Amino acid sequence: MNFTDTIAAIATPIGEGGIGIIRISGPKALSIGRHILRTPKSGLFSTIEPRRVYYGYVVDPEQEVTLDEVLFFYAPKPRSFTAEDVIEIQAHGGTLVLSKILQQVLRSGARLAEPGEFTMRAFINGRIDLVQAESVIDLIRAKTDKAHQLALSQLNGRATRYLQQIESNLYQILVNMEALLDFPEEGIPDLEKARIQTEISQIIEKLQQMLATVDEGRKIREGIQITIVGRPNVGKSSLLNALSQEEKAIVTDIPGTTRDIVDVQLQLRGIPIVLNDTAGLRETDNPIEQIGIQRAEQSLEQSQFILAVFDISQPLNDEDRFVLQRLEGKKVLVVLNKADLQHRLSLDELSGYHLGDPVLVSSLTGEGIERLEQRLVEEIGVGNLQVDDRPMLSRLRHRNALETAIEALQSFNFGLEQHQSEDLLAVDLRSALSAIGEITGKNVNEEVLHGIFASFCIGK
Repeated sequence: MNFTDTIAAIATPIGEGGIGIIRISGPKALSIGRHILRTPKSGLFSTIEPRRVYYGYVVDPEQEVTLDEVLFFYAPKPRSFTAEDVIEIQAHGGTLVLSKILQQVLRSGARLAEPGEFTMRAFINGRIDLVQAESVIDLIRAKTDKAHQLALSQLNGRATRYLQQIESNLYQILVNMEALLDFPEEGIPDLEKARIQTEISQIIEKLQQMLATVDEGRKIREGIQITIVGRPNVGKSSLLNALSQEEKAIVTDIPGTTRDIVDVQLQLRGIPIVLNDTAGLRETDNPIEQIGIQRAEQSLEQSQFILAVFDISQPLNDEDRFVLQRLEGKKVLVVLNKADLQHRLSLDELSGYHLGDPVLVSSLTGEGIERLEQRLVEEIGVGNLQVDDRPMLSRLRHRNALETAIEALQSFNFGLEQHQSEDLLAVDLRSALSAIGEITGKNVNEEVLHGIFASFCIGK
């Protein structure tokens, strides 16, 4: 990307709406605005003052054609979202009219923004750090109150400020260490060594506490994928409909009705859950059913949690055992469906597979569904997930960087005990600082940056 260009994009979703926004950012933003914007009396704006909303028209100056009636404002650098000169035009929210305005902006000297480029410019220009930049897309995609709260917490810089304080403490220790390098024959005094070791231990504890929040943050942000498995006709689709309280899946008495994965999104204690209803697992010669079973097997491998469904009105058969063999090593909750019918399944035989206490439900009557939801809360650990005053992180890259920093600091303390040279100890401190810098963006490579911002929509 060339960050000296002026960029533009439609910043609102495609489709009809009351208002659509075109965002322009870069050194030519104001001149482009002056070129295409006109007063209500069709004259040029003599002045365009910062942070003031103007009413006027967007025109094609060459054709002398009015494109739309608009409101707009100008935010000069550095007090704008991108920390560059920005013009935002609020037009009528139709696909055609927004496209015409954008094309006129591009003809007037801007280029089309790449996905996430506005937010990337805010990061490059130092207005936000990388954790805050990631929280922008999290805020847009939040589907629950907790996900919204977590994104706001990170956008407001709570995690960043916590890490900055740790960085400051580590830099101070590093400065003192490097000062000692000028007098290597003297070494580190014992009292100073004890103080440094205590301080590093306290920093390790803080980073470990932050590391403990990552899994919580990922559950809140990404949600949890739960796959429903079982042999054909045990009531998997009926259970999906009962949990979602909607008729999402087709239900018949014909085994093998479900041939593909049906996804349903719902909330469980404020955490987004994706329920996957799969084709019945069994051996079959039907090529179409085989494809569905292959996809069910893939979902089983990728899922974070399994609901294994069995028909309590029928004894365990070979197809049930075929399913049970695939549950080894998985996080599983056994659901015994059709509890409204006579019970013929042997619980003793099922207990031999060591899958924990089953839950009895009837997808037809709703019996046991509330109890099943409570067991899910307990089993997948979402009951106590809270967004509070803790500095929370929520991505795998955050976890990896924190683990690297902790490992480097533990190595430092061990080296200190073993009387390692100051230059080797300083290497561990720099490694820890580098890892923390990967989280905030002080030390991050271009490939990681592009990977993060490529997930953004154009216009953000």
